[in-house]
Amino acid sequence: MNDFPLDQEEWYRIRDDRTRRVDGASGFENYSLGVVIDPKQELSYAVQVMALIALNILARWCRKIRIEMPKETVSCLPYRKGQNFQEVLGQMMKDADPYGNFTFGPISEQDINQVLLISQNSRSSMKPSVRIDGWGWIAGINNGAELAVHPAYDENPIGPAFASCLGVAEIFRQAVGLPSTNSCSSWYSLFDLERDENPTQLSNPQYHSQLDLGRIHQVGCGAVGSSLDFLFSLTGWRAELFLVDYDKVDFTNCNRSLCLNPFDGVRKKYKVDACAEALRSSGLQPIPFASSYDQFVGRGHFLDNPPDIILCLANEQNIWGCIQHNFPPLVLHATTTPNWGLNFGRHIPLKEWCIMCRFADEVTHEFTPECSTGHLEVMGNKRNTTLGVLPFLSTAGAIMILSELEKLGKSEYPVNKNFIQYSMRTPKASFVQMQRHRKEGCICREQTLNLYPSQIRNTKYWKLVTAEQSDLYREEETRGR
Repeated sequence: MNDFPLDQEEWYRIRDDRTRRVDGASGFENYSLGVVIDPKQELSYAVQVMALIALNILARWCRKIRIEMPKETVSCLPYRKGQNFQEVLGQMMKDADPYGNFTFGPISEQDINQVLLISQNSRSSMKPSVRIDGWGWIAGINNGAELAVHPAYDENPIGPAFASCLGVAEIFRQAVGLPSTNSCSSWYSLFDLERDENPTQLSNPQYHSQLDLGRIHQVGCGAVGSSLDFLFSLTGWRAELFLVDYDKVDFTNCNRSLCLNPFDGVRKKYKVDACAEALRSSGLQPIPFASSYDQFVGRGHFLDNPPDIILCLANEQNIWGCIQHNFPPLVLHATTTPNWGLNFGRHIPLKEWCIMCRFADEVTHEFTPECSTGHLEVMGNKRNTTLGVLPFLSTAGAIMILSELEKLGKSEYPVNKNFIQYSMRTPKASFVQMQRHRKEGCICREQTLNLYPSQIRNTKYWKLVTAEQSDLYREEETRGR
């Protein structure tokens, strides 16, 4: 601890500042948690994903955690594969919080406020508990009751990772004094974004572990982007991945990112370099650019290395307008909100509303959307007011991007509508799916097929854009005027 420059009080004051800015997010500082991981000696891929993601997020706000789990389990994940899984978890949590009280062994109910049970085989004889389970595309949460679920083995991290977010969100609700959702059973399919109380009624198609996604420009390596890279490293997917972000890691980033840690802040490491390290752990070779996307484009990288997909995971320096002005291919974006929510968006060129259409009433060439890392504007003048963000929202937003990437390998793509809203204030919430036409005045309205450069029209997913679809869209737009 001698090489960490902040004392315990100062570290928690800075790290937890963004969490405390959310209305009602207080009182979690002294919360203590027990986590019981499936007692089977050989933990499945799904159980290890749930444990890895849940404990990573928990270590970023809960300062005292006791974990009960098999001691000799070996990591089957790309993340430190072959190492003792208990040691992997312990080191990961210490990396996230150098002052955290994280221990392993039998749990005494007198020393904890609540229990998180990971997988249906975990014991349920303890105090009222929060139980999560997930496999494939399915994620579920259940407070206290047994789950009659027998997960099949696969290497899909999407359902298990989202189950972790559901569980951590419920634990956090209780930690800040919000009413507990006792006896709630809620299951989701991240494939078609449906919810049911019975997981057998939900879609769970085959997962493609060998996807080649082509060339991706990831614009932004902040909370959502860095969490996505951590999750991406748990897959077997391939991609030529360009990481673009001009910012360095700050201590305030450490409350919500899966791979940005306080010692990255000490070293003033660029976020693109921290994300590149996470991706290299699974064999990917990302290309980091410590610059703004405007500079990246200005240096000729957009058309010299034309993207098959753009991931817009930032909101600074007019990035939304910059992307759309350059006639992009398929664009996916995700943001968190300061009120327990997350948004996901997709733009198939000439077919769906673009990244700017979402804010139809505020669209200007220099518009900055209000999200967890945005600035408020008052009477036309920018006020540098940082908004709050909860620790689990960025990971949940990253999972939405990850699931959409996997769906690109499906013949029925697109599966869901192109704009999704979801609130984690309650596990009973449903995904809200919306499809909207472009609004008059948006810059995409005049971007017709013949204006797109040949480099973009030859990209991997341009087949989603056809002349027939484009003509139909323009006819519908004309009739709606």
